[in-house]
Amino acid sequence: MTAGSGLRDWVHSSSDVVWALVQMRQATTVSLANLPFWPAVLRASILRPAGLRTDGPCLVYGGSMIQGRESLRLGTGVFVNFGCYFDTVADIVIGDHVFVADHVRILTSTHDTGPSGQRAGALQGQPVTIGRGAWIGSGVVVMPGVHIGAGCIIGANSVVTRDCEPDGVYVGSPARRRRDLSSRPAEQQ
Repeated sequence: MTAGSGLRDWVHSSSDVVWALVQMRQATTVSLANLPFWPAVLRASILRPAGLRTDGPCLVYGGSMIQGRESLRLGTGVFVNFGCYFDTVADIVIGDHVFVADHVRILTSTHDTGPSGQRAGALQGQPVTIGRGAWIGSGVVVMPGVHIGAGCIIGANSVVTRDCEPDGVYVGSPARRRRDLSSRPAEQQ
């Protein structure tokens, strides 16, 4: 406490208290959903109170974290492997038939640049969208505000810092398009 400050520095606004209670509920829900005896096909239903929405059946394996005020929407047939992190300060929308490998981090939050005494300024949220049929490799980090186009492959351990056009292989840190993929089914190629 600085000289001249008072009780107001110690009292949180009602919205801070409500948010703290929401975070506790979300963390409890995620912890319960990550218990190993839940089958992957049921885990998405268990995670609804944590902000997960689905458009149809999907598989969500354990060890994942959802943290934030907004929602995580999974399309039909989405597969989420072990240990993924979803930062829902802004919405995350994942299209139908997307495969998300293990330990993927999808981030929607960042901070304004503050003064030298505290460089992490005000929190900002930017939504992330992953298009239908994409495959996100192991350990990938998707940064705030990114749109990954339909049919993309993001190589393992890549960091996606900007939008990815559909039907391409993106690899590296930062991820760059390395080659084009056909948008036709394999039997037509």
